[in-house]
Amino acid sequence: MNGQPKHIFRFMNPLAGSTPLSSPADFSAFYERTHLSLFRYLYGLTGGPQEDVEDLTAEAFTRAWRARRGFQGDEGAALGWLMKIGRRLAIDAYRRRNARTVMDDALADEVPAIGLPLEEVAMAGEQQQLLLSLLQRLPDEPREILVLRYLLGWHVNQIATFLDIPENNVSATIHRALECLRRQWPQQEK
Repeated sequence: MNGQPKHIFRFMNPLAGSTPLSSPADFSAFYERTHLSLFRYLYGLTGGPQEDVEDLTAEAFTRAWRARRGFQGDEGAALGWLMKIGRRLAIDAYRRRNARTVMDDALADEVPAIGLPLEEVAMAGEQQQLLLSLLQRLPDEPREILVLRYLLGWHVNQIATFLDIPENNVSATIHRALECLRRQWPQQEK
């Protein structure tokens, strides 16, 4: 389907003459459908902290709102455009900091504690923190591909279209990056 993420096609109306960004109501609806995907994407790229990612997400939507009149396309194209705005903001923030952000305790606070023993909650938080810390050690392109694949659930062909690279490169990058993460993951004692 044109290489766009399939989860957004249910929102598109090919008979509509307007873009998903043309009016305040359309933009608001677009925001409601896409803000979580953009947040996850930026969180995966930057590693947090959560407040910084929320700021990047808000700034990306603000810039999209300001530039909406120059946009033409359907919702799939709008999401891709928005994610590119977000990626540029993340790169700019990285350059300003001049150092990669390491995972903080924000994710540990998000682990649901209802009905789980405290040890399991702590273990899940530690594993999540370790995974995102290892993810931040990957080079930019493999990290972005893993974020798109596993945090946003995109298919290989959708990632290839979005990043403008061949599908076999995406698949090979996923395989190599996962192997790298597996090698770095600490082995549990038996």
